[in-house]
Amino acid sequence: MKNQKSVMFALLVISLVAYLPIAFSATLGDEWNFIKSSLSDGEKASTVSDSLSHVNDARATYENSFKDAAIELDSESNLIIETAFDEIVSNHNSGDTEMASLNKQAIDKTIYKIAYLKVAQALDAKDSKSFSSWFTVLESKFSLSEKYPDLHHMAEEISSDPNEIDEYYDSLKSGLLDIFKLKTLEEPEEAIFALDEGDVKNAQKFAYEGYYYYRTLHPAIEEKLGAEKAAELLHEMDEIKEITMSNKSSEMMKEEIEHVLDEITLIIREYEGSDSSEIGLVLSGIKDRLNLVEIEYLDAVTNGQIVNQEEYDETVAFLTKASEIFDDNQDALMELSPSDAQTLGSNLIEMEQIISSKDSTSKISILVGKSLNNIANLESFAGGAVETDIFEYFDEIEYLLNEAKVNYRNGNAQLAFDQVSTAYLDNYEFVEGPLGEVDMELMSKIEIDMREDLRNMIKNNASPDEVDAQIDIILMDLASAKKVVPEFGTIAVMILVVSIISIVAITSKSRLSLRI
Repeated sequence: MKNQKSVMFALLVISLVAYLPIAFSATLGDEWNFIKSSLSDGEKASTVSDSLSHVNDARATYENSFKDAAIELDSESNLIIETAFDEIVSNHNSGDTEMASLNKQAIDKTIYKIAYLKVAQALDAKDSKSFSSWFTVLESKFSLSEKYPDLHHMAEEISSDPNEIDEYYDSLKSGLLDIFKLKTLEEPEEAIFALDEGDVKNAQKFAYEGYYYYRTLHPAIEEKLGAEKAAELLHEMDEIKEITMSNKSSEMMKEEIEHVLDEITLIIREYEGSDSSEIGLVLSGIKDRLNLVEIEYLDAVTNGQIVNQEEYDETVAFLTKASEIFDDNQDALMELSPSDAQTLGSNLIEMEQIISSKDSTSKISILVGKSLNNIANLESFAGGAVETDIFEYFDEIEYLLNEAKVNYRNGNAQLAFDQVSTAYLDNYEFVEGPLGEVDMELMSKIEIDMREDLRNMIKNNASPDEVDAQIDIILMDLASAKKVVPEFGTIAVMILVVSIISIVAITSKSRLSLRI
């Protein structure tokens, strides 16, 4: 009898073991998390052999779960991941765990791109099973059920009824891309925050994260704005990585990244199709940071206690920046709508009080929602169209370049760099389109000469004579451009501006107090 019971127990155990893999099979989200945690464990291991064992576990999981999809949809992603694994092995062998951690970002964030591409492919094929499987990676990473409940709800609906794919197709794809768009803007700013504290190590991490987050957004930028603009943005994200890996001071790194982030922001705004006037950039800047405040605060505080100090610090930093932008531009916003501007200002103060007291995350979510409504109203009031003569932009560019000459020769390289950046970002951006219509080669030459060559000369401490010569070349090309532009006839550039801008001198556009 005893033996019979033992046999029956053994059979029961065998049956349970047989069913466990089915009942508790890992999702792709779990597989992604295992890769991430294994690579982190490798960084913490006490011996090289243990580190490499964790790396091998992570690599095997990648090869079993993600590699085929990467090769199918984006072979470059597979190459990036395989190279990063090789680099991590070398890093551990040489004892460079910091570089291993940066290479981990390449693997981690590139898997998100693979997952997004598979989700998009599944939506195109109306394959709800594949969609649900790959969606678990994005769900696991971005905590969609908590932070993006609308996307989570759509995914659940599709899992329950594949016919819902048609209804949610556009919203899901654009909603997921919006996350990567926000990350493209967020990570460089977090690098700036880190450098403000002298924390170069974290700045490097954020720079790597931003670059590899952007790779998911890159095809959408290319589709909407063209290969050249997408390549420019990719270059800017890569430049931030290079800046943080240089031997420059934290303060100099911060200043350079701030300039690069201005250029990134303009391209992102163009991609969004949003208002790129100064007031438009101001409102977008506040809006993006408030979205980040809500997201970061959800992870930072629970039951009145800080549970993630890093997320809490980032919440404070994003709210502080949003408040600074508001304060710097309060008068202009009041001109648009006193009630919305006053309410927005009060909301920012109340959010600061809530965050300082570690109060409820739901209160922040409510205030952010109300503030976004205020911003939407302000944006609608800023929607008047004003004709601006293109030659006023030419005049401003020439003025700024000549000022940069004087300041660089007098030893003020940073001011000269700022003036060249303003000439390009705030003025030449509005000239490029019309000029490109009649002389694409000249348009590209001026852009490269000013945005890349001249600014690099200033950054690399070229002699004043060399800088003067480069500026003279640009001024000569601008003169040529002014001669061909009239082929448009009575051309005027249409830009979205606030009503108050029509009162002040448009020719002093770069001197307006709409600082972001």
